[in-house]
Parts: sequence; C-alpha cells; structure tokens
Amino acid sequence: MSDEQHTKDNGEQELHDALMREQDEPSNGSSPVPIFILFLFAALCFWGGVYLIQYGGHFHKEAYTFDYNPYAEVVVVQVSLFDRGAKIYNAQCSACHQATGLGIAGAFPPLAGSGWVTDHQESLARILINGLNGPIEVAGKQYNGNMPAFGPNGLNLKPIEIAGVLTYIRQSWGNQASELTEASMIAYMDQYGSRGTPWTAQEVVLDLSPEPVSAAPAAEPVPADAPALETAPTEAAPTEAAAAH
Repeated sequence: MSDEQHTKDNGEQELHDALMREQDEPSNGSSPVPIFILFLFAALCFWGGVYLIQYGGHFHKEAYTFDYNPYAEVVVVQVSLFDRGAKIYNAQCSACHQATGLGIAGAFPPLAGSGWVTDHQESLARILINGLNGPIEVAGKQYNGNMPAFGPNGLNLKPIEIAGVLTYIRQSWGNQASELTEASMIAYMDQYGSRGTPWTAQEVVLDLSPEPVSAAPAAEPVPADAPALETAPTEAAPTEAAAAH
C-alpha cells in the first residue's frame, strides 16, 4: 500500500471516528408525559374541587372575608312585594303607563291618583289575571283598548308576581291603598285562572267578595301633574292593572 493510500485511509477513519463521537442534533417534538404526572394532576384537581365545594361559599363575595363561616346558617333575604312589583312593572307596564304612572294621553290611562287602582283589590286581580277589553273611563276621560292577561292564559306570571305588581301600583305615585298579599292572589288565581276571555269595564266590578284587610302604606308625595284622586264608579274597571295596553 502506498503512502498516499495509507494517508487517505487514515483521514477517512479519523472523520468516521469524529462523526461517531457527535450527538444527535436536537429536533422539534414532544415526549409522552409520565403516567405518574397525570395521576398527580388528576388528584390535585379532585382535591381542589372538594376544597372549593366545602369552603368556596358558592363564590359569594362574603366568602372571601376573613370572618366568613361556611357552616353558618344561610339567611334567605325576602324581597318585598313592592320591590318585586316595581321590577316587573318597569319591565312589562312602564312602556304604556309610564314610569311616572301618568300614562299616555288618549292611549293609556293614568294609574297615579286613580280610584280604579286604589279601590277593590279583586277588580285589579281580575284584570291582571284575565285582561280587560273595551271602553273604560278614567279620570273623566274615555279610553278604549286591550289590556293583556298576566295570568295562565297570558304572560303566565306567578301569583306572588301579580301581587307584587298590584301592590306596587297601589302604593306608588301618591297612591295609598293596601298591599295585595300572595295568599289573596292565590285565591283569586284559583277562582279566575281558568277564565278564557278578558273582562269588560262593566263586568269587572260586579259580584266582588269582601276585600281582605291589610295595612295601607305611609303617605307619599303625589306627582305635581297627577290627576286628582277619583273614586271608581260601580260599573267601571281599574286600569293596568286597569287599562288596556
């Protein structure tokens, strides 16, 4: 073998040895997560869930105060009929009868200062449950329209919700009538819920039962432009409770 050939072979061998000593180049990708890591993660999630259920206080803001007691007796806050009714009135009635209770002249009669609102509870209950159709005189003016039913054949409000609406309109804008209780409304609903037709102004004040006695609210300022308080004639009917939408 010539010196030239020997030198060539030695060079190739050295190159081969160098390549064998080099490590593989890094490459993109991922390796499987060890199974014990997965079990550990699952255990931590389970523990965290149990902890939140036991001590999270249903994520109520008071649960994050230093003196919060997760085992304390839960106190249910009762919403008054007036406040409940205000919310429903603003959502369902104020577009027609207005937030002021003054209605819209020629279209929707006022509730403020109206005897139709402050007189017998049963008339109002009938109207809210079944609706009112046809002419009605309110504050010396004639209206003619349709008041939709809020009972089973209409918006299907619960008795406590209708009682809230009637309590609200009977005790707002200077009106000082008694509240209409949930128990009274349940009785009215049982009596009139199956009726399929709206009342007329003449029908809605006939054959009324004795009105339940409950306390009237304290006096409230009357809106400056509210009509004078009227007394409903025996033949007529309340409004929005007392007038047609």
